[in-house]
Amino acid sequence: MGTVVDDDFRHLGQRLQGLRRAQGLTLELLASDSGLSAGYLSQIENGQAVPSLTALQVIAASLGVEVATFFPEEGAATTRVVRAADRHAFRFEPQSGEEYAVLAQQVKDSAFTAVHARHLPGAGALPFRHLGEEFALVLSGRLRLQIGDETRELGPGEWAHYSSQHGHSAEVVSGEPVEALWILTPAIV
Repeated sequence: MGTVVDDDFRHLGQRLQGLRRAQGLTLELLASDSGLSAGYLSQIENGQAVPSLTALQVIAASLGVEVATFFPEEGAATTRVVRAADRHAFRFEPQSGEEYAVLAQQVKDSAFTAVHARHLPGAGALPFRHLGEEFALVLSGRLRLQIGDETRELGPGEWAHYSSQHGHSAEVVSGEPVEALWILTPAIV
């Protein structure tokens, strides 16, 4: 059964397919290098699935490009203002326990991505690592961060700043959703 993909993310598959073909890679070769299945990669390319941020980072690393490559630039804008009523929240997967709103993106030469995330209880991510740094500020709820061998629990008003080169993951440990501000470098979208 296919997933209806948000129009804002349809271009991901087209860009992925173009990059893969430009490098002379088959779906099977990219699957082997990324650890993702060829079927899943095909679904992304055909607009039937949208990869998680983690999967997108793995695909970008396998292709030797920045994640930002998958997203169109908004021209030469140097300032971007988004009003609360105009914020676009999305989920990478319809049943996902995580909802995102990208707060800072696609400004020419942006050095970071800022994301407002709402994580539901029971939602957790698989450990991931990538070049750069992350900053997380918990706005509400309680979040457990696993960064390498260290475990840290954060509550409202508490934050963590760490190298994302170490395996890291986040898990909701409160009975309520966690709202958090994440700042990631380099810019991923």
